[in-house]
Amino acid sequence: MRFQISQRRNMSAASILDSMVSVTSLNHGGASKALSQVGDNHPVVVLKNNQPSAVIITPADYRRLTQAEENFALYRKAVERLRNDDSTLLTDADVFGEDYEPIDDGFEPEFE
Repeated sequence: MRFQISQRRNMSAASILDSMVSVTSLNHGGASKALSQVGDNHPVVVLKNNQPSAVIITPADYRRLTQAEENFALYRKAVERLRNDDSTLLTDADVFGEDYEPIDDGFEPEFE
């Protein structure tokens, strides 16, 4: 993610200008050209009255951004929980009950 952010900051002025298209241009047959310019990590900014009004991105970029937003929300929730932590630890019996016995069925969970 850091590479993508630093890569974005190093965009030349020419490439930034090339990634902008006016609403008027889109209305006069320029939509196809604008869509052909959209690529992974290369959004197209739509201008209305010389102000950014929309951004066109790829589905992959959209998924990446929504995933980052979800991850950040989870991070904030974790930080809040840590901030309010009373340091109470639960045992297996507290969580699963006194009669719980783990099953060894050979299944090994994968962690990412």
